[in-house]
Amino acid sequence: MIGRIAKLLKRLRGDQRGNVLILAGASLTAVVAAAGIGVDTVQWYLWKRQMQQAVDTGATAGAIAMTFDRDKELAVNQEVTRTANTAFTIEAINTPPATGAFAGDAGAIEVIAKTSQKLPFSSVFLETAPDIRVRAVATAIAVGAPCVIATATSGTGIEVFGGANVSLDCPVASNSPGGVSVDVGGSSYLDSNLVLSVGGIDYGSDNLPSDTAVVPYGLPVEDPLADRDLDFDASTCNFNNFQVLPNQDIELFGGTYCNGLKIQGKARLHKGTYIIRGGSFTVNSGANVQLYGDGGVTFILTGLTPTTVATISINAAATFKVAAPTSSENAQWAGILFYQDPIGPATHTINGGADIDIEGIIYMPTGDLTYNGSATQNAQCLLIVTERIRFGGTNNIENNCNADVDAWVGTARVIRVVE
Repeated sequence: MIGRIAKLLKRLRGDQRGNVLILAGASLTAVVAAAGIGVDTVQWYLWKRQMQQAVDTGATAGAIAMTFDRDKELAVNQEVTRTANTAFTIEAINTPPATGAFAGDAGAIEVIAKTSQKLPFSSVFLETAPDIRVRAVATAIAVGAPCVIATATSGTGIEVFGGANVSLDCPVASNSPGGVSVDVGGSSYLDSNLVLSVGGIDYGSDNLPSDTAVVPYGLPVEDPLADRDLDFDASTCNFNNFQVLPNQDIELFGGTYCNGLKIQGKARLHKGTYIIRGGSFTVNSGANVQLYGDGGVTFILTGLTPTTVATISINAAATFKVAAPTSSENAQWAGILFYQDPIGPATHTINGGADIDIEGIIYMPTGDLTYNGSATQNAQCLLIVTERIRFGGTNNIENNCNADVDAWVGTARVIRVVE
């Protein structure tokens, strides 16, 4: 019996037919494990990408909330919850960020979140699922200095109408949150490198250059002159219902002009402050208005009541060449050419032409301005801050300004993920 068993074992020892099955069985566990880890790694990578997108949008929402002085943590949680595709935990919302290039920056917000879930293959080898952690930092970044700012808080702030052709070497911005905050319609064309609004922007493919940055539903641009001390005294009338007749050639001096100032002839303006209290500052067709001597001028439009604020009416066929004072000439009104008292609304019209050359700031925070141009008009230095502005005709506006104007240019900002 023992001999037969020995012969059987000897025969089996030489039989190699079962070796492959044994080796395959032994290696099967490693093959399945490797495939499983590969599948789970793809899932972890997908979760990380999805969570990064959710945290990016959450940080952006938090930065926007901070800009409008709203609950940033609520905004972050709502936006991450809305966009995340998996269960998550927000570990930290830091303002300012605790780490990174923006650490200590009170205008930036840092969001850190994680997700952790067991997967079928990797759980065989791992007692706990790995944490997938993501981080994002968002803040407001300056993107330009607008030369046209509409301060309206409703409706359309900037309109380019008809067949207007407006060429600007600077951004435009509207603070209205309306559905059409900026309207570039018809066959009009607005040549600007950046169009920014708090509300919507209505335009066609032929209304803007193809490389124009269009940023709807963005941040408001702060009024660059809101904190400037612009007090004046219009209690005493130096002139009343003053007119320069068509055949007259008169030198004018600063002072308070009550019930309007109408120029039909030639007016040579000495440097100073011209306060128009009530009525209209009118420059008729054929009139000639220019500076006399050295120094600039400021026109202040005001009234005794909110409904009697003076208005501007400048005809395109007039000669109108004026500039704002420098800081050395008038520290208070430096750079400001037209100023409308914000006590009430007023509607103004400037019809540009070949002989219209105005340099300085048009500051009308509660005024509506229609600015019409012609093909030969070219303003080398003009900053417009009005409640609403309408562009017609052909306008070429450049920002070759001096330091007195540049110092009061506003800053356009957008919210971006920076880390």
